[in-house]
Amino acid sequence: MKMRINFKNTVIVFILLSLISLVNKGVQVGKHYDSFFADKMYEVSYHFFLKTTDNQTTIKTFLPKNNDRQRISKQNNKGDISFHKQAKTNNIKGVWNTDISNSHKIIDYSFTFEGKEKKFSIPEIFNPIDSVFINTTPYILPTQNIQSTHPRITSITDSLKNTVTNDRQLLQAIYTVAHTIPEAPIRTLSDAITVLDQNYASCNGKTRLLIALARSAGIPARMKGGLILEETNKRTSHAWAEVFINGDWIPFDALNDHFGYIPANYLELHEGDYALITYTQGATLDYTYSIDEKVNIPFLNLSASQFSEISPISLWGLVDSDILNTQSLILLLMLPLGGLLVAFLRNVVGLRTFGVFLPVLIAFSLVETGFLTGISLFIFLILLVGLISRPFQHLGLLHTPKLVISLTLMVLIMILGSYIGLKYDMIWLTSLTIFPTIILTVSAERFSTLIVEDGFEKATGTLFQTLIAVSVCYFMLSSKYMSFVIMLFPEVLFVIIVIALLLGRYIGLRWTELLRFKPLLFSKTTLHAS
Repeated sequence: MKMRINFKNTVIVFILLSLISLVNKGVQVGKHYDSFFADKMYEVSYHFFLKTTDNQTTIKTFLPKNNDRQRISKQNNKGDISFHKQAKTNNIKGVWNTDISNSHKIIDYSFTFEGKEKKFSIPEIFNPIDSVFINTTPYILPTQNIQSTHPRITSITDSLKNTVTNDRQLLQAIYTVAHTIPEAPIRTLSDAITVLDQNYASCNGKTRLLIALARSAGIPARMKGGLILEETNKRTSHAWAEVFINGDWIPFDALNDHFGYIPANYLELHEGDYALITYTQGATLDYTYSIDEKVNIPFLNLSASQFSEISPISLWGLVDSDILNTQSLILLLMLPLGGLLVAFLRNVVGLRTFGVFLPVLIAFSLVETGFLTGISLFIFLILLVGLISRPFQHLGLLHTPKLVISLTLMVLIMILGSYIGLKYDMIWLTSLTIFPTIILTVSAERFSTLIVEDGFEKATGTLFQTLIAVSVCYFMLSSKYMSFVIMLFPEVLFVIIVIALLLGRYIGLRWTELLRFKPLLFSKTTLHAS
């Protein structure tokens, strides 16, 4: 009786602790809920260092604006130079003016960027372009740098049309022409014809060639410019193309091989073929873009550090202080959750697995390698190393030396696989790193031990059931929303303890046993009824 009371009191204490904290923090989260669901967040600053001319000096640059894949907030201008925004076609420019001659000025313009990646499915047949659209927009016409009616451009598109059977294939062929032009860090402007002459180009040259070929084929296309955001200070901008297909402007980056896709860290600044910065002739300008990546919470309009300031209990300080990186913290927090899931699969469902936490660690290694690639490599390496290790079982070796042999065999197989993958351009063979290697080695050793103890058939059955548990854990652990929820609410660990306590008292039949004994249970029910 006393044991029951202690158990009940323990459960109640953990439930109360978790509920009080969860409700308190849930109120704060609710106030800052955000439906934009950004994948990336950066703080971006323009730093301009200007020496003015003898007369009025002006500097202009494009400023970002909101659209369906990027959100701009907290825009702030610092400096003693007159500043205003200027709308021009579909763009916004920042304009700084000063009448002070021959002086040094510093301009700082900063903002917060939140971005989402977008991937499009390209149809095989494109809808006809409306005549009004063609007549009222410049996206089908040649320009000085995008010579879509030049004989060299039209001859390429005419040749490509003879090799394809639908619009998607034609666009793919056009994209391939631009993408396969060798890359070179050219700082000067390169028009489409110059790119063909030189046979090398930077992002702006590849983009102009892609647009010229698309327009020549009757497909509207336009240029986009901006920055690729990364944790650094940089001076280089970036350009990519957008193609109008069935009512959507779809992105294509021939330099970085993004076909119908734009990453979350692409900051769009302007539409059209323009220089990013212009300033008065005779002035001296130096500049840099300062970019600081923030850990964002997709469903909140706060960064992780901002959430830490309003929450009494937060683990983000560990990340901000570089005590743990985000991935390590996620692994640490998700391990108990994965363990609870495996415990449920073992104690209630009735699966046999390689321990409790090993399936969770295998699932984490699949997050790193990719599910299909990881599962395939896992099965292959486990079976191979397990079979290769079998002869060592008959040598009477101790457990630890056998584990060293298994690890060595795994490393040798990995090195061989990586060499073959590199030589024959098979990237999937080079995807394993040190963490998945250790996990796979332990799994291989466990499998070889089971073969000796239970036989190959039963060991293979345990391996298959372990893979089921691994798959369930993988789809839970690979959810970034689940990761952020448990990082925001570490109190969930108390809930895990409560569920584990209740699970520890479960004495009912496992689900697999219900299936095994179904005929017996059914006949017993029939007997009672009669």
